Amino acid sequence: MQIDAQVKSISDINQFFIVPDYQREYVWKANDQVKQFITDIDNAFETSNNDSSYYLGSVIIVKKQDNYDVIDGQQRLTTIVLTLCALKDFLESITRTESAENFYNAIKSWLSTFNMKTATHQNRVELQYEESQNYLGYLIHKKEYKGKVTPSIQKMQAAYDAMYEYIASLKNEGQDHLVDFITFFFNKIVLVFIVSADLHGALKIFETSNQRGASLDAMDLVKNLIFSEANEKDFPDIKSKWKMVVGNIHACKEGENPLRFLRYFLMARYCNNGILREEDIYKWIISEGEPLINYKNKPIEFVNALLSASERYSKLVNATSLADHHQAYPAVVNIGYINKYMSRQHLLLLLALDVNCEDEVINYLAKQLETLFFVSNTLGIQAKYNENNFSIWVQYFRGLKTIEQVKVAVEKTIAKYITKKAAEFKQTFLTKRHDAFNPLYRLRYILGTLENKAAELCNMPLKDHGFIQSLQVEHILPQTPKADVIPEEYGVDYLEYSGQVYMLGNVTLLESQINQAVNNFNDLSADWFKQKQSEYKNSALVLSKMLDNEFSIGKNTSTNQFIHDYKYAFTEWKKEQILQRQQVLLNLALLAWTINGQRIDQYKFADENEQRTNIDQVVTAVL
Repeated sequence: MQIDAQVKSISDINQFFIVPDYQREYVWKANDQVKQFITDIDNAFETSNNDSSYYLGSVIIVKKQDNYDVIDGQQRLTTIVLTLCALKDFLESITRTESAENFYNAIKSWLSTFNMKTATHQNRVELQYEESQNYLGYLIHKKEYKGKVTPSIQKMQAAYDAMYEYIASLKNEGQDHLVDFITFFFNKIVLVFIVSADLHGALKIFETSNQRGASLDAMDLVKNLIFSEANEKDFPDIKSKWKMVVGNIHACKEGENPLRFLRYFLMARYCNNGILREEDIYKWIISEGEPLINYKNKPIEFVNALLSASERYSKLVNATSLADHHQAYPAVVNIGYINKYMSRQHLLLLLALDVNCEDEVINYLAKQLETLFFVSNTLGIQAKYNENNFSIWVQYFRGLKTIEQVKVAVEKTIAKYITKKAAEFKQTFLTKRHDAFNPLYRLRYILGTLENKAAELCNMPLKDHGFIQSLQVEHILPQTPKADVIPEEYGVDYLEYSGQVYMLGNVTLLESQINQAVNNFNDLSADWFKQKQSEYKNSALVLSKMLDNEFSIGKNTSTNQFIHDYKYAFTEWKKEQILQRQQVLLNLALLAWTINGQRIDQYKFADENEQRTNIDQVVTAVL
C-alpha cells in the first residue's frame, strides 16, 4: 500500500479537494466544535512565535485525476474554507491597508481559481454530498443562496457567522493585529495530508487512525468500512440505503446517539459473547465479528440488514417513547410506561426476530418482556441485570418467525427466570408502597392495567392509556387527617398511619372532578369513608366504583360475581381492608402479567421431551 505523507501550511496547499457524496455531511456545531476550533486557534495565535506552528490535524486523501477525494478530515477542511470566506468578506467590508489588500487577493485566489482547461472557476473544496446543495460555492463567490436550507447548511452558516464575529473582534485591536492573525493562519497552521494511491488503501489508513479514540464514532467507521469493501458501481446504492438508515434513526429522535442502534443491532443479530459496549463496537466488527457479519464478501447484504433493522428499531423506539401509540405494538407502548420512556433493552430481543416476521409476533414477545419488566420493577432488579440476561437469551430468538417458535424460546429463557422469582414477587408485592412505582405515569399505568383486568372480568369496557394517564391517584385513607387527629380506634401512631396511607392497596385511580369532591372527607372522627363511598360510585372505574359497598349490577352478573369471589366489599377502611385490597390487586396482577398466557406462580412447563423436540425444530428452522 503506497502512502505519501505531506506536512503543509494552509498557504502551501495547492491541491483541489472533493468531498465525495458518500461522506458525512458537515456536522460541526457553532457552540461546540467550531467554538473549540476558534479557541484553539486564538490561543495558538496569542502565544505564537516565529518558530512555532500549530498542528490542526490530518487529512486523508486519494488522487483522482486533477483533484483529491477527501476520505477523512472533511470537517476541519470545510471549517478552514468557512474561516477564509469570513476573512474575505470582512476584509471586503473595510478600508484595507496595502498589506490587508494583498491578503484579501491571496484569500480569493486560494478559495477559487480560474481553470483554463475547463474555462470555469475551480473551488479549493467542493462538497458533493446532497445536503450541501453547493452552499459552500455560494459563500466562496458571495452569491445569494435561495435553495433548500438543510441541517448541514444551517451548521455551515452558523460556523461562518461565528468566524466572522471572531474576526471582527480581532479588528477591534487594529488592522495590523488582524493582518498578523491572517499571516499566522496562512503560514503557522499546518495539516498532515496523507495521500493514498487508491480508496481501499485510504480507508485502511482511516480505519487504523481511528481505532483508538479517534475523530469519528463507530457508525462513521462502519460506513467507510462498507465502502472500502464494496465495488464503486455499488456506491450510489449504498449511499442511498445508508441515508435511509440515518433517516430511520433520526425519525425516532435517536440521531444524537446512533451507536445505541448499532450496538443493539449487532448484539441482536451477530454477537454471541454477551454484552457489547459502544466503545468496543468497531474493534469487534473488524475482529471476531468479521466472519459472523461477512461484510468483506457481502457488503451490500450487510447494508440491507442494517436498513431493515433500522426500520424496525425506529418503529419500536417510537412505540416505547409514546411518540405515537402504535396499534401494531401495544405491548411495546406498555413497556415504555412500565420501564421508562427511554428504555431500550427490550429492543435487543425484538430486533433478533426474523426480519420478515409479522407485527403480532413482535408484539407477542414484547408482551412477555412487559411481564418481565413488571416483575423486575416490583423486585427492584437493576436494568443492567436484565441486559445481561438478554445478551445470553438473544441466541434463542434469532430468526424466529412465528408465535409458536417464540413460545418455545420464551419457555427456555424468560419463563424459567420469572417462575423462579414468583414466590418472592408475591411476597414483595403485598408489602409494596405505591411510591415505589414512581414516576406517576408508571403508577397510573400499573393501576390502570389492574383496573382493566378487573373490568375484563366484569365484562365492562376497558380504558385506554390516554384516559388512564388523565386520572388522579386517590389515597382512600386520607394523606392528611383533619387537624392531624388519628382516633384511638385506628390503633396506630402517626408514623404507622403514614405507612398505611402509602400502601398500594390504599390508592385508586379517580377522575379529577370526583377526586376534588372527596378531598375534604378527611375527618377520621366522622363517617369519612361512607362520604367517600358516595362519590366513588360516580366513577367510571370499576375498582373505584366498587369501593361503594352498596354498588351492584343486576343479579348473577359478572360484576357481582367479581365482588363475591374477590371479597371486594368494604364497610370500613383501616389497615385490614388495605391489606385485603392489596391482595386483590396481587391476584389481578398475576392475571394481567403472564408468561405464555399462564400465571407466573402456576406456570406449567411443557414435557421435557416435547420441549426438546420443539427447540430442535426451531433451531433447524433458523439454520
